[in-house]
Amino acid sequence: MVIPKEILSDYKELYEKSNDLVENESRSDPSTEPFRSHYKARDILQDLKKQLEDQLVSVAASEEDGGQDELSYKSILAFVCRDLGRIHVYTEEPTEGVRMLKQCLQLIESHKDAGDGIIPYVGAINELSIVLGSRQEYKQAMDMLLEAEKSYQDFKSSGRIAHSLMDIFSPPDDTSATFSGPTELENLYTLCCFYLAQMFGHLGELEKSAQFCHRTLHRQLEYKSYDAIDFALNTATLSQYYIGEERFKEARHHLAAATLIMAEYEGVMLLPQMTEQQKADVSETFKHRYADVARCWAKYGLYLLQTSKERLLRDDLEEAQRSAEKAMKQLEVSASQEDYRFSDLNLTACENRISCDYCLTFDDAKLVFHFVNEWLDIAKDYYKAETEATEYCKIIQDYAEAYEHIVFFEENPDNQAKMHKKRAKFLEDLLDLIDPVFYLKICRECWYGAGTANAAVLDIRLDAIKAKNSPSPDEIKKANQSCMKAIKHFQSYAKSYLSANGTDWRPNMDVEEQRIMLYAHFHIGRLYYKLLTANPMQQLEHLNNCNNYYKLFNAGCESHPEAAGPLHGETGVVREMLHLLPLKIEAVKARLL
Repeated sequence: MVIPKEILSDYKELYEKSNDLVENESRSDPSTEPFRSHYKARDILQDLKKQLEDQLVSVAASEEDGGQDELSYKSILAFVCRDLGRIHVYTEEPTEGVRMLKQCLQLIESHKDAGDGIIPYVGAINELSIVLGSRQEYKQAMDMLLEAEKSYQDFKSSGRIAHSLMDIFSPPDDTSATFSGPTELENLYTLCCFYLAQMFGHLGELEKSAQFCHRTLHRQLEYKSYDAIDFALNTATLSQYYIGEERFKEARHHLAAATLIMAEYEGVMLLPQMTEQQKADVSETFKHRYADVARCWAKYGLYLLQTSKERLLRDDLEEAQRSAEKAMKQLEVSASQEDYRFSDLNLTACENRISCDYCLTFDDAKLVFHFVNEWLDIAKDYYKAETEATEYCKIIQDYAEAYEHIVFFEENPDNQAKMHKKRAKFLEDLLDLIDPVFYLKICRECWYGAGTANAAVLDIRLDAIKAKNSPSPDEIKKANQSCMKAIKHFQSYAKSYLSANGTDWRPNMDVEEQRIMLYAHFHIGRLYYKLLTANPMQQLEHLNNCNNYYKLFNAGCESHPEAAGPLHGETGVVREMLHLLPLKIEAVKARLL
């Protein structure tokens, strides 16, 4: 570096003044002038930019030192252009911001692999990617970020030391002194990984997005540049991607990391100098976010139970095909362990609390079931019906879902009936608590779920009755009670989709809603047929109701063929019953006569 120290000192003074305005003074800007400090900083940097450009012209004309001065001035100017670009973007002047950032890249492109060039280069690309992302130009942003990533990797391989602007202004006096550039470069690359994760996500390349998300989190841990709450939430959120991909080992690892970081933070979050209000606020935030991590753990267990059930329901050939597809997908990903593990954290104890393997027996499923309930209890302890009604409802629905999955692994019919009743009780209690006017979507989910749960109890009770020669009146009464409960819930669900005239379906229903509406009509017709009575008048009433709902189902299938497409089995049953029911009805009428 051959620029006189006096000149560097002047430049440094101007830059530090502008930086102080952005980092500190701007916090006190009034709401009527939100960019006041940024505008002042911009003016200072523009003045500095003009001085540097004039110097560059002068240096380029002389070139007495073989271009070393020119390179130094270009590096400083690139830093200034980067910061000007950042300010313009912040003050909602993206066009001028992009112009400044591109000028930075033009200045530094030829020596981006130099110690003075790598930081403004990566920094400018990071800032540009934000603007491009806001314009939904994700592909262009991704390509630029990948170039920045490659430049970073090449620079690291070269063994050179990155120089920050402060290093250029005030270079260390001896070789033992520490440069601030390396730390700044690592932070910039961590941001680069974060932005790459966003761009890959927008472009639908979810596996690459997950890899860069993990890399971002891993680097935050490595360089201790993370907020514990944010880290835990981001890690737990990333686990949800792995859960959806049935990569339970990776999902568990990320949830364990989130839990460990939260536990460590809990021990140090309250500081002696805090006021009581500050301590209360910090504790409240911790409880809130720990409840969110708890819900992610619950989702892990619920999905493990669900996929275990689905896996056992598939035949051997179908399961072999799925396993082969999964293996091929893993080969395509070709990720190393570093792409999904936090090697610096000891997570064994936390991971050993829950399996990452599919459940095969009731004993396997019971462990997962209790694990889910433990985490739901923690979440419910924070999310109360009085203050967080929607989130509370989702947690209660998760309790019900846990019973829906565990019952598959239970072989004893009496125990199965108890589990179905518990599931129905959770949903029915929720229906008593919330108003359909404000929580219609949740009510619909509860009506349908409670209907299927009571229908399952009915089937178990009917099987028990069939096994006996002479069932007791109490057994028949209980079976009919389950049946009428199921009918009531399915009818509530169906009515919620009817227009004001009470007969036509609402016009804005999507295909999935239409399909479930058809299922509801099918279930109601089937349930009326299963009601037990020796009274011919009641038999006639039940048969007519069954016939009417099967007709509604048939008409709905004709009106909504796309929704009815997958219902081949149900359609065949209904058509056959519509031939049989008139004969049965006539037979009962004849008995009455």
